[in-house]
Amino acid sequence: MKSSAIWLIALIAFGSWAVAAAEGDLAAREMSVHEIIAALGVNDLSANEVRAIDSYVRLDVVDLSAFESSDEYQALETALGNTDDGWAMMQTAIIGNDLIEQELKRRSVEIGRVVAATMDDKGVVTIYIR
Repeated sequence: MKSSAIWLIALIAFGSWAVAAAEGDLAAREMSVHEIIAALGVNDLSANEVRAIDSYVRLDVVDLSAFESSDEYQALETALGNTDDGWAMMQTAIIGNDLIEQELKRRSVEIGRVVAATMDDKGVVTIYIR
């Protein structure tokens, strides 16, 4: 019941769907479509930047499939299309970065689901999957 209330509050507060970003194995924080689109526009990483990451403060994983029924999904698809590199290059870059690849494997995240990545000024890497 408590998590249902949190989702409802997030929907009201952000005016859109929210999705949990895994911050460990089970802990989560919520992100709205608008936050994801903004992050992709400002903090998008290229494949070369992903390969070069040698440390981060935290790694979050956001499953974008939670937004497929959202009214803003087309805007999210547009934002993904405007990222520096496509999903295939991003997946190859992650395979080339042992630190990130091992963390995703530890969390049982299939690299073939990765479509984009961002890193904010606080050192938080977010991997977006479908």
